[in-house]
Amino acid sequence: MKPQLPMEIQRLLPEELVRLIDSYVPHLKKTPTPKTSPSLEREVRGLQLKYLHGCTGMYLDELEDFILDAPPKKAR
Repeated sequence: MKPQLPMEIQRLLPEELVRLIDSYVPHLKKTPTPKTSPSLEREVRGLQLKYLHGCTGMYLDELEDFILDAPPKKAR
């Protein structure tokens, strides 16, 4: 995505000039998404799969935001 000139300026300038200016404007850089550590993911998955004797399913009820359900999808 490229930033564009304000509409007030686009109206004042000829269309050809606006296109020429636009051709020199670079695209905005994507901000990289923070990735979790592979070792952290492995430890969390190990905790999820671990069978804890005597615990009910509700013992992690308050921590549901931190539990990983499925592996993240890989970008193509």
